[in-house]
Formats: sequence, structure tokens, C-alpha cells
Amino acid sequence: MKILTYNINLSSQEKIDKVLGYEADVYILPEVACKEQVKFPGGYSMEWMGDFPHKGLGIIWKSDIKAEVPEWFNPKHQYFLPLLIGGKLIMAAWPTTTEQNKPMKYPQIAMTALLEYAPYIKEFPTVITGDMNCYKGQSGETKQYSILAIFDFLKGMDIVSIYHDMTGEVLGKESKATYYHQFKESLPFFLDYTFSNIPIKSYKLGDWDKTLSDHVPQFIEIE
Repeated sequence: MKILTYNINLSSQEKIDKVLGYEADVYILPEVACKEQVKFPGGYSMEWMGDFPHKGLGIIWKSDIKAEVPEWFNPKHQYFLPLLIGGKLIMAAWPTTTEQNKPMKYPQIAMTALLEYAPYIKEFPTVITGDMNCYKGQSGETKQYSILAIFDFLKGMDIVSIYHDMTGEVLGKESKATYYHQFKESLPFFLDYTFSNIPIKSYKLGDWDKTLSDHVPQFIEIE
């Protein structure tokens, strides 16, 4: 199964058409519009969550893949969207500040969701992927709520960051960036992660396409 994770930075039909051209089986798309505003060819299904129809978190997948949002999904977590596919848990992640969760910071938003979903993360072979909006040393992080705390928490369930596991690079000292603030090459950050306890056939970060996004895509292939 091929998974593409890509924060597309403001949804448009042109971007959707281009992203679908990557021919993945599952697309995790932060900042995508709701399914009433998105058009895609026949043979695809979509789940979406968000507070504004033009900007939320979406999962698009090929309709011949049997997938379902589990009954234990809790929409109060902005935005973590679980999908069960073939006995595996694919968790789309885009921790986002909203009116409902202020004044929580991104690491606390993420950790709060992960803590609630931990029993299911333990139960299923799991991939957690998306724009985590977290990096080492960011303003507002604490010992309890930080990307390092998230790494340690997931490691306790034998779930690791695939990029760091494959490259051997240390959190906070990555040789590549996944996000360029204000589209500036001089402001690189590593915000996009894939965590998994499933054997990975391949993983790579795509090239930065300024015409599409301030982020880069993640390409993941699992059995």
C-alpha cells in the first residue's frame, strides 16, 4: 500500500489534480477542502474533518480498498483522523489550534490525542503520518508536551519516526527540511513525520515544489 502525506497549503482543484497524479493508494492531506468542495475521479473515497469547509484534514483512498473510520473516533481532537484499512490503523495527523482547544500549543494538542488513542495504537499495526506542527525547540514546549515527549511516548509502544530510524539522524538535527516558513529557503523546519511499527518497504521525502506548498510530500510504502 502506497501512502502520500502532503500538506498542500490552501486547497485548490488544481492542487488536488496534481497530487492525485502521484498515484498513491491513500492520500493524507492537511489543509484540504471538504469533500463537497473537492472533485476527484470515480474510484476514490474521502473522509474529512475540519471547522472550515475550505481547510481541514482529509484522507482520500482508492475505493477498492476496504476502509472505515472506527467507532471510537473522537472528533474533539483537532485534527487526528483514524482509518482502519486491512487490519491496520492509519492515523492522519494535523494538530491544529482552534477555538475549542485554545490556549493549547501544538505538542499538547498532539499528545492529548495520542494519549486517548493509545489503546488502539497498541492494538493495531499502526502508521501515524502528517504535518505534526512540532519541532524541537519550538516556543511553548514543555517536558510533558514537546516533539521529544511525543517521540518517547510512541517509542514506548515500539513506534518510531521512519525518517529518523532510516537515516540515523537525531531529532532537531535533520539534514533535510519538510517545511519552509513563508516559502523562504532561509527558514527551514522539520514538521512532517511518519511514525510506524509496521515494516516499511520504502520511505522518502519529496522535493519542494513552491507552486504547490510550503511543505514537501512524504512517500510511504507498507506491506
